[in-house]
Amino acid sequence: MDSKKLEEMLSFVIPGTALREGLNNILEAGLGALIVVGYDENVEKISDGGFYLACDFTPERVYELAKMDGAIILDDECKKIMYANVHLQPDRKYTSTESGTRHRTAQRTGQQTEKLVIAVSERRNVITLYKENIRYRLKDIGSIGNEASQAIKTMERYKSVLDRALANLTILELENTVTLYDVATALQRFEMLRRIGDEVNSCVVELGVEGRLLNLQFQDLNQDIEEDEYDLIRDYIEDGIDYKEVRERMKSLDDEELLQLENFSHALGYGKSYSLLDNEVSPKGYRLLGRISKLTKKDIEKLIGKYNGISKLQDVPDEELSDMKISKVKIKALKSGLKRLKLTVELEKV
Repeated sequence: MDSKKLEEMLSFVIPGTALREGLNNILEAGLGALIVVGYDENVEKISDGGFYLACDFTPERVYELAKMDGAIILDDECKKIMYANVHLQPDRKYTSTESGTRHRTAQRTGQQTEKLVIAVSERRNVITLYKENIRYRLKDIGSIGNEASQAIKTMERYKSVLDRALANLTILELENTVTLYDVATALQRFEMLRRIGDEVNSCVVELGVEGRLLNLQFQDLNQDIEEDEYDLIRDYIEDGIDYKEVRERMKSLDDEELLQLENFSHALGYGKSYSLLDNEVSPKGYRLLGRISKLTKKDIEKLIGKYNGISKLQDVPDEELSDMKISKVKIKALKSGLKRLKLTVELEKV
């Protein structure tokens, strides 16, 4: 399922929106409804009967119109009710997995018109969304909240595991003893965190205004994750491999492949053999140099271009750095930053 398309669909019906208020009113009254969001020639082709309104959308109006048998057609932004009591006749060549007439019509209409179509079942008391090949049943707010709380707890554990993996990697990088196994382990932790993060985000989206506190927790846990992963990949990626390609390879791994570290070394361009994980590798330095606040991206590129590694940078004389037109303030920040990282290494060993 395309998560971006689903998020777009959910944005119309999350708690706090006028449309969701109208849908809740319909559910509470024990009514059913068929609502199309958007009107164009494709919707017009399959529409029969009904009456033209073009009035402002309000939850009360859509609730009253749901008392009629036909479909309600809104504009693309849910600001206008365009038509009501419309009989929809989608082409039967579009398949449906639904059993009820209203839901079959909704699913086929969503496929044929590529518009968001909402079906409200009075018998089952549920709201189902359709668009193209996506079918999604809205969950109860309480159950989403419980699911989100569990996902946040899992995300906190994954973040803790990732932090430990990165701390260990920092130690090994400063000692110049990194193996592909260590890098693959850190990348695996990033991908696991991203996946549970996607689950939390989908809950946040569906909760709408009810998920504000959850969203703050999610944003706090997710802070700098993408940037840190980007720097880690750039540190160890093989020549000729693009960052986006690495991300796509990792994203495409199924749950079983996610547990196999050789898949992460393969994503970086090193090959897929498990024996390769024992090979020593050296970081270019993007991740650690990025933690020194005084250094700009241009400075970092300049240093990596000349020395291509943290281990070499640690012993470079100040004069040599000055010759590269690195200011004294930045040289001091670089040296003290690397010393602080070294101190962290020593403390970790104790």
